[in-house]
Amino acid sequence: MKSFEFLCLFCLHALRGERSISGIFHLLRGKKSSQTIQDANIFSLGFLYGLFPELNRNFLLENMEALATQGLIEEIQTEHYIITETGKDKLSEYGKVYPFPSYLDGFSYKEKSKHFWKRYSLLVQTLSNLAGKESSFLPIQYEDSVQRWVKSHLFQQKGRLKAQLMNDLYHETNQHLQQVTTKQATVFTLMLTGHRQVGRTAEQIARLLHTDPFWVEVEFQAVLHYIMSNLEKEESKGTYPTLYSICRDLLVRPKLTETTQKTLKLLNKGLSLLDIAQLRRLKVSTIEDHIVEIALHSEQFSIEPYIEKEKISEIVKVIQKLHTHQLRRIKERLTNQDITYFQIRLVLTRMGDGDESRKSVKS
Repeated sequence: MKSFEFLCLFCLHALRGERSISGIFHLLRGKKSSQTIQDANIFSLGFLYGLFPELNRNFLLENMEALATQGLIEEIQTEHYIITETGKDKLSEYGKVYPFPSYLDGFSYKEKSKHFWKRYSLLVQTLSNLAGKESSFLPIQYEDSVQRWVKSHLFQQKGRLKAQLMNDLYHETNQHLQQVTTKQATVFTLMLTGHRQVGRTAEQIARLLHTDPFWVEVEFQAVLHYIMSNLEKEESKGTYPTLYSICRDLLVRPKLTETTQKTLKLLNKGLSLLDIAQLRRLKVSTIEDHIVEIALHSEQFSIEPYIEKEKISEIVKVIQKLHTHQLRRIKERLTNQDITYFQIRLVLTRMGDGDESRKSVKS
């Protein structure tokens, strides 16, 4: 699992000891919390968000212990690590073996690509079996909502032959696969289930391609994200009509979590944070979390109703001087102690990660 060691080193290098192992765990699993979403943004790790939703915490801890044993990382406080000089050399070495695909973007496409794949893979399996004169088969996707969608989608193809639909789906998919690496296209294809052909697991594909399962998953997700990013373009309706029809409704889904959407609606009605908290029977701090999430996703959302320009300026200066995103350290160095952690977090959403040395690792 060398690629997972690489991912651990990469995340630790970006975090610089400012977040614990839990921060990496929640990032890779794609936890829908304001803290994890904000960390993905300010540490330039959004492209890794949610790549491994089934990640086991003990597995992560074992890898951290292995890295520490090798002298690649050093614990500076409980579950907070920084990478050593030897670790930086190993990170550079791994980076050449496991280059990140430029179109990998878990933060933008984690949920959309998951639903797209479920529909797409079952549709391919269904059309393949129908072409093979097999009307009864064990569906690769067992969720009722996905099976209903495929049945409804096929029913709506009035006057369109199933063979033509399958042909169109093949050609549009092939157009996308020609734009990614051969290895990525192979991974994607091997994942598919068809008539008398069962899709391979990540472990099986890893053995075939002489890599490891974690990197197979990265390559697979990268292809899905590439397809989704293409289908988001306005012209995709005409260029890839068959693929677009699979995810038309997915593309318009809001990025905000459902609870944050409710808060936003109340904010738009002019309610204060306290009013919203009382109305929704939530803590004010929870509503503040929602506002941070909104600020992350919308550049048009103004943070100035929640913090004066003078305070913004002071926070920015301290962050730039300390080169840190640790809220406590920033708070301690502020002259104006009336500035709250909430306000610091809001400013961080607009700054992102200004440390070029962090960003250079990905390139």
